[in-house]
This record gives sequence, structure tokens and C-alpha cells, in this order.
Amino acid sequence: MGLAAIDEQLPDRWFVTNGVVVVGPIAFGVLTHGVVSGRIPAGSLVRHETWNVWRGFDDIEGLSSQGLELTINELAQISSQLEKRASGPLSDPPPPPSREQMVSGQPQPYRHEAHNVTRQSAVDPVGVLSHAETLQAALPLTLSTVVKAVSADVALLHRVRMDLGSTITMYTQGVGTEHLLGEKLMEGDPSLSAARANRTVIVEPEPGEVGRHIAGRLGRSAVGLRGMAMVPLFVHGALVVLVEVGRIFRPFSAREIGRAEDVLAVLGERAVVQGWFE
Repeated sequence: MGLAAIDEQLPDRWFVTNGVVVVGPIAFGVLTHGVVSGRIPAGSLVRHETWNVWRGFDDIEGLSSQGLELTINELAQISSQLEKRASGPLSDPPPPPSREQMVSGQPQPYRHEAHNVTRQSAVDPVGVLSHAETLQAALPLTLSTVVKAVSADVALLHRVRMDLGSTITMYTQGVGTEHLLGEKLMEGDPSLSAARANRTVIVEPEPGEVGRHIAGRLGRSAVGLRGMAMVPLFVHGALVVLVEVGRIFRPFSAREIGRAEDVLAVLGERAVVQGWFE
């Protein structure tokens, strides 16, 4: 697949990571050549510089030039509107599915079939995050490393935004997850309360109230999730970030979610050293 002609205002700059190393910014032609030659693993996650979304390379390699152009521009536009949406009424999420809806499998908005593109669990969050000189660069790399660490199909990173007085979905991974960018977690959301209590949550097969809200968000992007979890990060005694992950092929184990906790711990350590949350 050749390089698509994109909006001339958008740079041809891409980032790619397999959870162990991160490369970028590079041109899309260099990226595809690296995958074809085997220097870049085919299951890597990729992100255009203008996106707040990660996609599996497998998700975009089959696109036509026109399809890639449309995808680049669409995700760039959605990402650019994140701050505006987060500060307005459109940031309010829909209610989570009822227990009856979850049992019946009633479809929710924006549901897409997802396929797992991550089959490895060995990651190097210290090495990956060493490339980040700013919090803005560190957060998407944290999310992609968590995805690789637990073999997730979809993932959301929410950041506590003191300036907006809310916790906002800032970065996502997976087809369809871009529709959640800029959405807030409501104050009455029990999953947010669990995060504020510094509780990691692994959603049970029959979710309770906390799990129902987590499943409501993740289930709007992927059908048939069998594993779901939420991991919070505290820095200087305050909640700053929480990550939610979903997986289709089997539930998460406590050991796997422990790997996600390790990745967030590395972010916390680097944030303290760099003074990102002071």
C-alpha cells in the first residue's frame, strides 16, 4: 500500500511501538517498509502525530489510499475537537447498559467487531517512557504499553483534568474508540469512585455496578468482550490517571492486570521525576 495523499496541513509523521521500543516520528512509507522487511513487528500499534488514538497496523494496512486518507483526516479531526467536547455538554456520556441489556446482548452505539492484534506480554515501560519528555507524549505511550502488556483489544486512558473539573477520556486504542474522546466520567460513576479509592477492578462475568459502568464504555467499541478491567494511578496522593482495558478472547487474570499496574507505576515514577503533576 502506497502513501496516501493526505490533507496538506497534516504532516506525514507516525509513531509505532510494540511495547518494548517506540519509533517515530517517521513517514508512513518508512513504516510500511519496516513492517514488510520485518524490522517492525506486524502486530505493532501505530498512531498518526495528530491522533489521540492508537490503531493496530493490521487495522490500517489493508486500506486503500483513499481509505487511509479518510481515516487520517477523520481521526485527526475528532482528536482536535477533544478539548472543545470536554468543556461542553456533549461530554456527558450515555447511561450504562442495564443488567437486562447486558444479559440480552442488546447492541450499544458505536459497536464494532474487534480483533486482537497483541499476543505478547513482555514489555519495557521504562525504555518506552524514557522517550517521553512531556506528559502529553508519555500518556499515549503508557496506554499503548498497557495494551501490549495485557493483550487488550480496546483501551481507554482517562485523565483527571483539574482545569475542567472532570475526568476526561484523553487517549484510546482500538477501532471505534475515537468516539469516546473528550467524554467525561460522571461524578456518580461508581468506577470513578473505585479509582479514587485506589482500587484496581477486574470486571466479573456478571458485572456489579462498578463493572457495569466499565463495560458500558468499553462495550460501545467492541462486541463480545470477555475480559475488562480498570487500573488507577495516584501521584502525590491524588488520582491522576485511570486506564480501562477490554479483551475478547478470554478474561484477564490478576497477574496480567498486575502488569498493567507496573506500567502505570513507571509513568508515576517518571512523572514525579519530571514534575508533571506538580
